[in-house]
Amino acid sequence: MRRSVVSAVLFLAAAGVFAATRPEVEQRRIDFLLDAVRHANAVFIRNDAEHPPAKAASHLKFKLFMAGEKVQTARDFIEGVATRSEETGRPYLIRVAGGKPQPLRDWLTARLKEHESAAAAVTPATTPTAR
Repeated sequence: MRRSVVSAVLFLAAAGVFAATRPEVEQRRIDFLLDAVRHANAVFIRNDAEHPPAKAASHLKFKLFMAGEKVQTARDFIEGVATRSEETGRPYLIRVAGGKPQPLRDWLTARLKEHESAAAAVTPATTPTAR
């Protein structure tokens, strides 16, 4: 019993080491990308195995957790987490319904650019007021 309590405490302490603190705006962008993966009408290909969107998002979220503070921006997430398998070095692919496989890196970069463009269109430009 005591051993399991000690193990649980050590696990939680280790989780705190891996937990990342990144700028809130970047975390929202990363969350957007994870959500885009989770809800994509697509198949994800990792090391020649096909995976459904929810499993792909879960895998990427785990890798993000393990990357910790090394990932500070959405672009860090794409390059450092969502581009390739750490195990084999092979690129992650996505095959959108009716399409050909393409690098997940390219697909995520396009989603991020769309997201940033939409956010820029909604956010009014701030201009100094004349006195």
